[in-house]
Amino acid sequence: MKKKILYLYSDTGGGHRASAQALINAVDQLHKGKVVQEMIDVFAVCSGFLNIFAKLYAPVIRYYPKLWGQLFYWLDDKKKLERLEQMSRPFILKELIKLIKKKKPDLIISVHPMVNHLTASAIKESGLTIPFIVVITDPVTLHRAWITPKVDLTIVATPEAKENALAYGMLEEKIKVIGMPIDPKFALSAKKKALMRKKNKLKPKLFTILLMGGGEGAGKMNNIIRELDRQDISAQLIVIAGRNEKLVQKLEKEAEKIKLPLRVYGFTDQVNELMAESDMIITKAGPGAIAESLAMGLPIIITSWLPGQEEGNVEFVVRENVGRVTKDPEKVGQLVKELMHSSLFDELKDNIARVSRPNAALEIAEQILAYL
Repeated sequence: MKKKILYLYSDTGGGHRASAQALINAVDQLHKGKVVQEMIDVFAVCSGFLNIFAKLYAPVIRYYPKLWGQLFYWLDDKKKLERLEQMSRPFILKELIKLIKKKKPDLIISVHPMVNHLTASAIKESGLTIPFIVVITDPVTLHRAWITPKVDLTIVATPEAKENALAYGMLEEKIKVIGMPIDPKFALSAKKKALMRKKNKLKPKLFTILLMGGGEGAGKMNNIIRELDRQDISAQLIVIAGRNEKLVQKLEKEAEKIKLPLRVYGFTDQVNELMAESDMIITKAGPGAIAESLAMGLPIIITSWLPGQEEGNVEFVVRENVGRVTKDPEKVGQLVKELMHSSLFDELKDNIARVSRPNAALEIAEQILAYL
C-alpha cells in the first residue's frame, strides 16, 4: 500500500499553497507515483467560522497593511497565542481530529503558522502515531506562532530563522536549515532560459524586466511602469498583476499609451517561464518571490513589503547585496538605469549565486521521505 502525506495550508496569500505544491512536486520528482499526497486548506475544510477570518487576509494587506503589521507584532507573544489557541479550539479541533482519523496519513506537513499547535494537539487526541513536520515559509522574520516543540522536525530557510526558532523555544535537534521550498521548475539552466525567451517571441537581446506585485498585485505597479517609460529605459517589460483583475485591465490600457514594450498577465502558473525570460525583477518582498528570483539568478528591486513578516526579507536582500530597495517609483527607474549595464549588476549576480538554494525543495523532500 502506498504511503500517504497530508499537507496543511491556508489560502492567506498565494505563498503557502505554492510551498505545499512545490514539496509535492519535489517528492514526485524523487519518488514518482510511489506516494499519495494531498493538500488540505485546513480552515476552509475544518472551520467555516475561522475561514471567515482567513479570507480577510487579502483585503487587509491590500488596504490596511499597517494594521496587519500591528496585529503581527501584537500576536508575537506567548500568552496571547495561547489564549488565541484556546479560543480557536472549539471551532476547529473536533473537525481536525475527524479529518486526521479519516485520512490516516503516514505523515503530516504544515506550511502555515496558525495551525501547528492545534495540529499537534489533534494528532495526539486522535490516538494515531503520525510524524509531524513544519516547513517554515518565512525565510528570516519568524512569527512565534510557527514554533511548537511537539513537532518531529522544523525546516527553516536561513541560519537567522534557526536562531529565531531557538529563541522561541524550538529544540535545536529538531531544526534543519535547508532553504525555501520553491518548485524544482525554477532551477533552469542558462540554455533553457534562452530557449524560453525565443519561444515567447521576446526581443532576444533587449534587457527584460519582470514587474510583480504578489498574488494580490500590490506595490504602485502602474506608477512604476509610467516612471520606467518616462525615463526612457531601454528594455522590455513583463508585468504580473496577480488576482487584481482591475489592475490587469488598467495596465492593459496603459500599455497602449507608452513606448515601453509591455506584456501584462494576471494570476498565472507560468511565473517560472516569465522569470526565465527576464534579466531583473521588481517585486514586493514576498518570501516565495525572492527565493524564486534568486533561483533564477535575477537581481531584485524591492518596492513594497508587509510590516512585520516581510521586513526581514528586505533586510536579507540588502545584507546579502542581491538587490536594492525603494518605495519611490521614480527611484525605481533610476536604480534600473544604474544597475542594468554596469559592474554592479555582475556583482549582484555573483552574490545571488552564493546565497541561492534552487534545489531546496528536493532536499526537503529527501527529509520528508525519510519519515515514511
